[in-house]
Amino acid sequence: MPKLVSMSRRRFAQLMGVGAASVMARPDALLSGEVLSKSFAEPLGSAARGVVRLNSNENPYGPSPQALKAMTQAFDLLWRYPDEHAETLIETLARINGVNRDQIILGDGSGEILKICASAFTGPATGTRRPVELSKPTRGPALTFLPGRGTLVVADPTYEAIVNHARVNRASVVKIPLNKNFGHDLPRMLSAAREGLIYICNPNNPTASITPKDEMRAFLDKVPPQTIVLVDEAYFHYADNPDYESVIPLIKDHPNLIVARTFSKIYAMAGLRCGYCIAQKETLQRMRPHLSWDSVNIMALAAAIASLNDADQVTNSRRLNKETRQFVSDQVAKLGYQHIPTDANFMMIHLKQPVRPVIDGLRQRNVNVGRVFPSLPTHMRVTVGKQSEMEAFLDAFREAIQTSS
Repeated sequence: MPKLVSMSRRRFAQLMGVGAASVMARPDALLSGEVLSKSFAEPLGSAARGVVRLNSNENPYGPSPQALKAMTQAFDLLWRYPDEHAETLIETLARINGVNRDQIILGDGSGEILKICASAFTGPATGTRRPVELSKPTRGPALTFLPGRGTLVVADPTYEAIVNHARVNRASVVKIPLNKNFGHDLPRMLSAAREGLIYICNPNNPTASITPKDEMRAFLDKVPPQTIVLVDEAYFHYADNPDYESVIPLIKDHPNLIVARTFSKIYAMAGLRCGYCIAQKETLQRMRPHLSWDSVNIMALAAAIASLNDADQVTNSRRLNKETRQFVSDQVAKLGYQHIPTDANFMMIHLKQPVRPVIDGLRQRNVNVGRVFPSLPTHMRVTVGKQSEMEAFLDAFREAIQTSS
């Protein structure tokens, strides 16, 4: 066994590159971009080298140095199931968010949380509601499965993964266009709800816009108890608009409210997959039958726990994102273009022309940006990368916009 562990460690060091070792010696180098530009931040494979990836809203500065250290230490525990680490993360999240530990469910990224919500709370309007008793799991009490029923209501455009999950569950899906301020049209979404689930991504992907806190509070007070509201706060840490707030503190007054969070964005763990949701205990009980056991691996759990204990990860990532975002905004404005006001680590630039030729032109110049969004065909989503990446984007953008006009 010791020999196998030693080999695993060496292999891990190879995969992480010299960057991981440098981080241990010089944690200050990580957020400067020095280490990541030389090592594991680069995509694997020779075909991908030299490509500027600004299409997935990733944090280009990488995980916390403490998270990287915790992952290397977790190699000694890879042969164990991750129960203890999961419990530690849940307890840490409960303390930070001021809730009880039985109000938190972990997921394989917040994507698993969205899938579970679609499965638990949407389905055919005429479907059976007869409860099904399930076998007792290895941990916790026996569960009762109650088939989902009702419509999924979403904004257009918004993050679309949950739409496919609801359709697989044979639920009707209603898309409501964003309002003139690119916020969720909450009154229309409420009118369209039929039991089921209302999904609100705030800040919204792909527009990076917010739905104001007063509108959210008034909306939640009006939603009937049989309709569940899922608020996706993946980009919460980047929002600095005074009209924005998290709705986690409102959960205590709203049994039908669920809030999803992820470690993929500000904590830069997109490749590790770890997310969670918070709701009242009784609401989570309806979700638990859909959970996969131990879906979050021990490496992700160790990194997440360490990340929460590193306040500099959030502070520095926010600062660097804001500085570079402002730089790009100023440069784009000089070229005669505006973007939707952004409270995230990306922006939606209005090109005043069909966006597909520009996207293709950028790709030809080794810059990848977001895809076409049919409801906003003249807007282009661009992730805010490091300063050097955004300078490369701007050079390519100037060329691409000329050839596409």
